[in-house]
Amino acid sequence: MDQLATLEYAIGELRRMVTALDDSELDTVTNCEPWTVRRLASHALNNQLLWAGLVTGEETVSSEDTMGAVPYDGDLATYADEVAERSLAMWKTPGVLAAAHATPFGDLPGSVVVNFPTIDALCHAWDLAACLDRPLEFPPQWIPAVTAVVEATCTDAAREHGLIKDVAPVAADAGDTDRLMAKAGRSRVTIPALSERVRSGQNA
Repeated sequence: MDQLATLEYAIGELRRMVTALDDSELDTVTNCEPWTVRRLASHALNNQLLWAGLVTGEETVSSEDTMGAVPYDGDLATYADEVAERSLAMWKTPGVLAAAHATPFGDLPGSVVVNFPTIDALCHAWDLAACLDRPLEFPPQWIPAVTAVVEATCTDAAREHGLIKDVAPVAADAGDTDRLMAKAGRSRVTIPALSERVRSGQNA
């Protein structure tokens, strides 16, 4: 799998999770407490535009709104479609993967930078699925590509810069998806309590 194909798969998973959201779920508190589902989805989508803007020089969203998880007030499904199309088009700009771009780690080629929006989309798709009791499993054919992205991004340097969470605990019988997400700081340990909130209708 090439890098843009992997990014497209990751953004597709995020888009799929966002478009499946029901209005009744948008105020549910997520595993990124105190963020609600709407705020987490907004943050995840805007992150894609932020990373794509970093490599193309197009500022379509502000860092403050993105990192502050300012909620998108419109229809999230429509916004997810727009973000997927726009961010992928930006990444497919000729020369973007080969060029050097300023990042928190210094100047890096786009072929390295692209791994970060990829892992970001996968993690936030997993977050949305898990906190609403909709476990996400990566298809077997995508495990090698996702593993490569995890190995490239889930490093001590990335954790020091706050881009990746610390490694999370994982169950002994966990599958490939949960093991990969644990390396990115995601764990199902906290999910039962969140699932109970969903079932009982408790919101933020």
